[in-house]
Amino acid sequence: MKLIVFGATGRVGKLFIEKAIARGYEVTAFVRKKGSGRNLGTSEVVGDVKEFESVRRGMARGYDAVLVAIGEGALRSSTVMTKGVTNISNVAEETGVCRYVGVSGSAEIANQTWTGRLYTRILKLTPVGHAVRDHDGALHAFERSNLDWTLAGCNYLGDGPARGHYQTALTFSGVAKKIFPADVASFLLKEMTERRFVRKVVGIWY
Repeated sequence: MKLIVFGATGRVGKLFIEKAIARGYEVTAFVRKKGSGRNLGTSEVVGDVKEFESVRRGMARGYDAVLVAIGEGALRSSTVMTKGVTNISNVAEETGVCRYVGVSGSAEIANQTWTGRLYTRILKLTPVGHAVRDHDGALHAFERSNLDWTLAGCNYLGDGPARGHYQTALTFSGVAKKIFPADVASFLLKEMTERRFVRKVVGIWY
């Protein structure tokens, strides 16, 4: 399987690449800085995810699936997710790449209890609300597409080693729950082929 990874040098992206290579997949890293992909043991294409033609050139080699784990710091205003996902999904449809997995947040999970909705509303009033709005924009881009997408809805992406076990859920209850990048990467790699949650944002946490 040929994969292209956006956000390849981030916490989830680089671990996903490591696991995909171990599985025997052919992986290309889409990076902003030349040489970053080779440091990960992959081939690379250099570009800017916010530029449509840059993404088009990067995906011109032809791929079976896409992983997107891009994003700015959670506390700053940004549209990199919205613009990037819009460009990637449009090029994916144009080039016939139908499978797409990526990282999102718990605010984007469709089904939420009343406490989950309250949690999300409060979150949007904090500085983290910048990231929530950017992820919302990215989700709308997915929903407009014809792609078979799956997003990991992470409530709190912390730092720590893989545990090898986690819960998945299609409903967010509003209780703060963490997950570590290695387990998110494992889930997305598994979901890429198993397709249990097509066109859904699925919560993942311990």
